[in-house]
Amino acid sequence: MLKMLFFYLITLAFIVHTYGDEIPKPGFFTQAELLYLQAEENGLSYAVESSSSSHLSHARAKNLDFEWDFGFNVGIGYRISHDRWRLLLQFTSLQTHADAHHKVEDGKIFYPIWLADATLSRLFADEVKAHWRLHLGLVDFVLSKPYLETQTLTLTPQIGIRWGSVRQKFNIAYHGGNFPKDENPLVRMKNKFEGLGPTLGLMGDYAFGKGWSLFARGSASLLYGEFYLHQDEDTLGSKEKLLGLHSIFRDVSPIIEGEAGVSWQHQFKGSLKQLTFRLAWDQFLLFSQNQLVRFVATPQPGVIAANQGDLSIAGVNFNAAFDF
Repeated sequence: MLKMLFFYLITLAFIVHTYGDEIPKPGFFTQAELLYLQAEENGLSYAVESSSSSHLSHARAKNLDFEWDFGFNVGIGYRISHDRWRLLLQFTSLQTHADAHHKVEDGKIFYPIWLADATLSRLFADEVKAHWRLHLGLVDFVLSKPYLETQTLTLTPQIGIRWGSVRQKFNIAYHGGNFPKDENPLVRMKNKFEGLGPTLGLMGDYAFGKGWSLFARGSASLLYGEFYLHQDEDTLGSKEKLLGLHSIFRDVSPIIEGEAGVSWQHQFKGSLKQLTFRLAWDQFLLFSQNQLVRFVATPQPGVIAANQGDLSIAGVNFNAAFDF
């Protein structure tokens, strides 16, 4: 009897808390974000710089200098009239790249990292070029509801579905050194992923007067999808194909996102129209997105290992939203 009474009391409290604060009518809202982000990824070293052609001496791995680039986020949502529920459909896009071009200095050389036969032949170069490109696209369909915990603190749980696409290209050209004349190798690699899965998040907003507030949001996604890898190796001069490798497999790719910043909000009198501006630091972490393979045993060409490098993206975003 006591258990049933406790259950009814909890249910009544949930109903009162959930449905007690209604909005008079439904309506649409829009948002747009300007992103300025830098992407970095593990496992993209393209050469080892050494002062000796017979062994590693005072060696240093050469890594890409990742650039800052602009991206965007656009969304449209619907405000449900009952209990402040909100539906949001949004699209995030970022296209960025990194380039490197080095020539030897002071008698140093470059050991290539990505060639299938580099270990056996002790090949080295005196010039190396590398180019990496990233295309990131995210589509989110999110349901959320704000809870007014106090007069100044609002917590907004979020639940939804996310689709993600991460496409990468990585090209490396080695020149000179002890490579045969006019047979400098070119390595061309593609790393693509597309997946779909659930996303959960929580946003907190602390108001401190005159429309200003501090906010923070964290979310996590689990995307299940397909990786497609394509790696080619040929020579620039003779165009001889030395390697052609394809790999297709399915896996789960987790994504963690966090942002924090400051916002300003203006409510138009006598209506539900509302204008919001936000400035925040945003950060993504996409686990094990670098699946490009390295050849770790040259005498046995089939022995390969995946990098499993993480892709991180961080920077600032400026958000403008308007409720109709």
